[in-house]
This record gives sequence, structure tokens and C-alpha cells, in this order.
Amino acid sequence: MNTVGVEVGNSNIKIGIFAGKRLKDVFLSPTEDIKRLDIPVTLKKIGPVFTVIASVVPVINNLLKKKFASISKDIFFITPFDCGLPLKVKNPKGVGVDRVLNCKAAINLFNSDVVVVDIGTAITVDYASQKGFMGGVIIPGPSLWRVSLTTTGMIKDIKETEARIPGKDTSEAIECGIRYGLPGAINSIVYAYKKKYPSAKVILTGGWSKRFSRYVEFDCLKRYLTLEGLGMVLYERCEKSGNKM
Repeated sequence: MNTVGVEVGNSNIKIGIFAGKRLKDVFLSPTEDIKRLDIPVTLKKIGPVFTVIASVVPVINNLLKKKFASISKDIFFITPFDCGLPLKVKNPKGVGVDRVLNCKAAINLFNSDVVVVDIGTAITVDYASQKGFMGGVIIPGPSLWRVSLTTTGMIKDIKETEARIPGKDTSEAIECGIRYGLPGAINSIVYAYKKKYPSAKVILTGGWSKRFSRYVEFDCLKRYLTLEGLGMVLYERCEKSGNKM
């Protein structure tokens, strides 16, 4: 069976093509341009596919379903409760499915308890073990950090520039804050986790992960960890139903 996993984040839609539970190929499209999203030619050529979607932007779910209806014989959306990982938090319904998929994939890949650092629109630093998804920390990501400062009275025009301490103008000063402040925050959070869970593997993922990989502490970089988790959930479902991927 041809299978496709779609991860809908605040910034990007990631479309993954799977062979079994192995991620073969990834296509990216901006979430804000959902109306102009084109189905990759590769998918049109392989014929009808089975599509599973993990979305943290529910307002576009119906439109997304229509987009994939042309190539999919079956489409379904998964929630955090579908990931096969117990949710050991106060409000399970409020957990982003991407965070649970990240932890699902990391545990399966490393057979260990894990700390998953996902650097995207927001930065999440989550802990999980075989007992389940135990919770995490959320702080603003690079884009939110930059945009949030434009609401202040004296800061209007922020340009992306090289971060050199000390910053010689407002844009450089803000870029220094992002370059040094975010890794400092992440490393501090990871340090706190490691004091409590010394055996945990630290996995780095997300759209900004490669850019920040030089500055944060981690054991392994997996940029498309959420999609890998999606593939694992899909594979397990197909196995239980007797269908082969």
C-alpha cells in the first residue's frame, strides 16, 4: 500500500512518503499558502495512496482533506490519543499531536527515555519514557521572538542580520538575543532534565534544528522526527488491521 504522512505545523506543511515505516521523501509547503498547495508530482504518479494527517492547525483541516482527496482512497486525521503513548499530563486533549509523535519516534528509535527538543515556531522540550508522554516546556521560537519585539513602541523595522556581540544597532542586538539567548534557554532546560533523568537521550528536531545544532546540547539530530513518528503509528495500525504497507 502506498502511504503518505502529512504533518501540519504553524509554519510549514510537511508531506512524507513512506516505504513501510521508513521515510523515503519529504516535500515542504508554507502553511499560510494552503490554498496554493500542490500535490507533489511524485504522489500523482504512484497512484492511490493512504493518507494520515497530524495537524496542529485545525482551521485548515477541511481544505487539506479536499487537497488530498484527488490522490487518496483513505484519509484520516490522528490525535494524541492515537499515537500509542500514554499521556501522563493534566489535560491530554491540550497536547499537540506533533509533540507526542516526536516522543513516540524517539523512544522507538533509541529504546530509551528521551528529551525531545523541537525548534520551530515555538520551542518544545518534552520528556517521555516507556511509561508515556510525561510533559514538557514551551518557549517562543526564533520567529516568535523576533516578531514579538515589533509590538514595542521603539522597535518597528527588524532586519535579519549577523549576530555579533555587542549588537551595533537594534536589529543586531535582537539577533544576538536570538543567537545566544535561545540556545542558553534550551541548554538550561536540557540540563535540568538531565539532572532528573540522567539516562535520557536528547533528540533535536524541527525546522530550525540544523541552524541551532552548533549551539545546543544533544545526542542526535532528526529533522523530520514528527513524520517518522507518524510513519510508525501508521505502520502499527496497518499491522493490526492486517493491511501491508
